[in-house]
Amino acid sequence: METLSVQGLGFRYMDHSVLSDVSFSANSGSICGLLGPNGSGKTTLLKCINGFLKPHKGQVRIEGKPVSHLSRKAVAGLMAVVPQMATPVFSFTALQVVVMGRVARLGAFAIPSRQHYRDAEDIMEELGIGRLTHCGVNEMSGGERQMVLLARALFQNPKILLLDEPTAHLDFKNQYLVLDMVTAVTRKKDLTTLVTLHDPNLAARYCSQMVMLKEGRVHRNGITTEVFDSQALESMYGIKVSIENGCRGNCYVMPSSESGSATWH
Repeated sequence: METLSVQGLGFRYMDHSVLSDVSFSANSGSICGLLGPNGSGKTTLLKCINGFLKPHKGQVRIEGKPVSHLSRKAVAGLMAVVPQMATPVFSFTALQVVVMGRVARLGAFAIPSRQHYRDAEDIMEELGIGRLTHCGVNEMSGGERQMVLLARALFQNPKILLLDEPTAHLDFKNQYLVLDMVTAVTRKKDLTTLVTLHDPNLAARYCSQMVMLKEGRVHRNGITTEVFDSQALESMYGIKVSIENGCRGNCYVMPSSESGSATWH
């Protein structure tokens, strides 16, 4: 079922256009990857979808309702964000961070109940991080911290999950552990998940749909198996690539031997 629809979206900072006529839709139970080079507008697009930024043109709809017509509390009840990893200033425990995901649903002067904490512990156990309940988040590894942020997002009980570079700064193992868990919870909870990625190999492995962005415009959009090809990647990144098929059906993108003349952008 189509949960999220982006229609003719445009956004600019002052006189600088960042997004132009961006349109696509995403369905429940699937992961939609936003793929593109630096400066292509991926993070800005997520912020427009979540209502943090107001587009000057077009609209975002959730189950047919314009996000611009919803209150911040209503948006928080529908969408949850896992931001790019950052080192926390305060030494909250993992459990405290997860419970923060329910703040938007509480009243202005309400405090979380014991049941909220028990429910948060259940979410952490479900994600396999129950052992981190009372650990300080600024004492964790990057992968552990990302899993705590994912637990916080799920504790909002959203329909749409937005992840901004969830694998940034993670090592090889933790990139796959985090995205494996994102895939599992997307299917189990029938979420509509959008994830921004730099690595086309991760996008090809985990995303059933791709929106390729180049200079703020949709370069290619569709089912991954139909739009993920060397021609699309070469024209988007400005570098020659080759795509090899792995033994388990996965494909791998590698710079071509002809890419030596590529220039920095």
